[in-house]
Amino acid sequence: NIYLPSMIVFDLDDCLWTPEMHELPGYPDIPVQGYLNPSSDSSSSDDDDDEEEVGTIGMQVPRYKTTVKLYTGARRALRELVTNPNYKHIVIGVASTSLEPSYSHACIDGIEITKGVRLRDVITYDQIGRSGPFLTSRKT
Repeated sequence: NIYLPSMIVFDLDDCLWTPEMHELPGYPDIPVQGYLNPSSDSSSSDDDDDEEEVGTIGMQVPRYKTTVKLYTGARRALRELVTNPNYKHIVIGVASTSLEPSYSHACIDGIEITKGVRLRDVITYDQIGRSGPFLTSRKT
């Protein structure tokens, strides 16, 4: 028998994605397109290959090149949780003591895990910011 957790909670800043929200020069609202499967070879030109699934891989701040993107390992883990039926009963949550919760939510709403499935679609619980029932105002 394989025992699986009932819930996995990912920390956001510098764990699931980079850069951290406090490092952004503004609100990230420009979708950045790219290969959704981290195993895709960007030099391949075969359009029929599902490995080359293209979608929103990051969110960019207007007038800047700063783009929030998932770490490759985090993208792989999330894709596995979303696509492998063995994990369909695992609840996914995210947490962050971000000083810019609206920036975090913009990225969650925009970044895709698979084509048409955004991070927001797979998250059941989120605790973002420095307020709420589980957090104090302490700095981490």
